[in-house]
Parts: sequence; structure tokens; C-alpha cells
Amino acid sequence: MKPVLNKRFELTGNEMFRLIKISAFGKVVPIGNLRGGPGVRCLIVLSLLHYFGALGYYVKARYGHRLGFVKSFLRRVRG
Repeated sequence: MKPVLNKRFELTGNEMFRLIKISAFGKVVPIGNLRGGPGVRCLIVLSLLHYFGALGYYVKARYGHRLGFVKSFLRRVRG
């Protein structure tokens, strides 16, 4: 039998799919705090940060001093 909680007492499994499923249910049946739910853009950003945030943090912490050209490029793109 697979455990429901991990050693840090967090739910194990596919968290983002569970969150998207609950949010979609909240949009169809507006009950309590789920009324309306987050938008699609919010769920996409949350998924990207959840899956790739650790990698981005590692790159920023390790090579942050060399990423000046990326910062200037983003400044030009944002206007």
C-alpha cells in the first residue's frame, strides 16, 4: 500500500494535477473558498515555478554574477 503522506507530512503524488482538478471543480460548482478559483494563467505560472523553480534558483545562486546580459535583455524586452 502506498503512503498518503511523506516524511514531512505533505501529501504525496501529483500535486499540480490535484490542484488543477480542484480548481476546475471550483469553477463548475462554486462552493466556499473555491468559488471562482484561480485563472488559467495563475495555474500555468504555479506549475512552471513548482517544477522548474529549484533549477532556476540553482542557476541564479551559482551563476548569478554572470547573468548580466540576461538581465539587460529582459529590461529591453519589458520596455
